[in-house]
Amino acid sequence: MISDINNYSFQLNKLDVIPTSDFLLSTLLFWNEIENIKFYTIDNGVILVQLYPPFGISNVHLLTSVLNQKNINLAKETAKIFDIKKIKFTFNHLNEFDSLGSLNLKEDYDEFEYIYNLNELAKLEGSKFKKQRNAYSKALKEFNNFRTEFLNLNDVKNKDELYLFCNECIAIKSEKNNLNKDNLLQELAAFKKCLDLSNRLNLKILKLYADEKLSGILIYEELNNEWIVGHFSKSINGLGVYLLKEFSSFLNEKNFKYFNFQEDRGVPSLRYFKEQLNPVFLLKTYFINL
Repeated sequence: MISDINNYSFQLNKLDVIPTSDFLLSTLLFWNEIENIKFYTIDNGVILVQLYPPFGISNVHLLTSVLNQKNINLAKETAKIFDIKKIKFTFNHLNEFDSLGSLNLKEDYDEFEYIYNLNELAKLEGSKFKKQRNAYSKALKEFNNFRTEFLNLNDVKNKDELYLFCNECIAIKSEKNNLNKDNLLQELAAFKKCLDLSNRLNLKILKLYADEKLSGILIYEELNNEWIVGHFSKSINGLGVYLLKEFSSFLNEKNFKYFNFQEDRGVPSLRYFKEQLNPVFLLKTYFINL
């Protein structure tokens, strides 16, 4: 039975499973038309149907704490109802199977989500963070004054400033990396939805000013007392690492442990940046084509 979307977060929170960002109500609202979202609650999981998503093709996505034949069959039956040819799987552990190979699942690396230890990003210690320490030091030398503001997104008075800044960052990214302009416009539209829905969702924002100019923003959500997910992160003038270190230091002091920086969608520059930040693990997604 398809459940009411308003009951979605409640059902998701009952699961003993780490949710990928795709399953968060906030993400679904930013990136999809609400009428194109369906979900079924099953034993140990949720089956999510995304029709006509902005990136990729329509799919069925099974999030479960236990992957077994019963749940796989339910996902296949759901895909048949909607004439969908791709099923994605995210799970904590296997049951009834000796190995992934017997299921013929393929890794969907572009959808892997990067999970970071906030304490590590706050301190940037050791040889593996040498490059990030250099970037942080360079920022301190190039700018005379930094100011950070941590706010509830709904409390931000001038949301036009945020929209214009995001638009500026996307224009710079498009010019530098020759990225798909349609995808970038979809990202800007999702960002606009995020701002418009800020009074309905418990979102927070870090604003970074360098020499009194807005130079970075990071919109995020507290999932529980340990986990943070980042929805939108934008910066200019090479201040990406500085932004993340300030963000991580603030949340580390509040005893949050993990930061989900979401996926890279196969964008080479984004994948390089996220890999260089040394994730503690990847939240993996698999798929099969029917």
